[in-house]
Amino acid sequence: MTEPSLDASGFRALLQQDIAHFARRDGEAVTWRFLIRLFLLTQGFQFVLARRIQDALPGVPLIGRPARRVWWWWTCRRFGAELAIDATFGGGLYIPHPYGIVVGVCTVGRDVAILQNVTIGTRGSDDIGHATIGDGTYLAAGAVILGPVQICAGARIGANAVVLGDVAAGEAAVGVPARTVRSAHTPDIHLK
Repeated sequence: MTEPSLDASGFRALLQQDIAHFARRDGEAVTWRFLIRLFLLTQGFQFVLARRIQDALPGVPLIGRPARRVWWWWTCRRFGAELAIDATFGGGLYIPHPYGIVVGVCTVGRDVAILQNVTIGTRGSDDIGHATIGDGTYLAAGAVILGPVQICAGARIGANAVVLGDVAAGEAAVGVPARTVRSAHTPDIHLK
């Protein structure tokens, strides 16, 4: 698999979407004060920024690919979380607490929220394919997604749920193993 690389405009666009998602979640406007706090004091955003830098490094001639591996290693050590090098992430990635997260090879859409201790991986060496996380999904603390499952757009995965099968668009999945309880947009379900 070839490693993705971003040009400057792609990096900037993804970063702007990430900043906008953090601002929406915090209920704030994107001001200089917000940006200073985000870049200097918000570890979740720093983790997302480190990932965006990692994805841009292969574009650097000669040293980009090895630098990317070193940067990935440093990021894992610094934050105590791992996002696989071959995982892809759309814009608007929101990770407020980057601790204990392990994300294997998968495809993550736009405006996805991933909380602490989330795991996305395989069930074993015989798994073919990887997980796909749709746009606007919410993965609560401790959620585990195993195997080549598809979490469709707008789905909500509850805290400590173990997802072994597909979750339809707009549905909420809770429990071990996870089961769909009702639409994620139903007001009486509070997974946030």
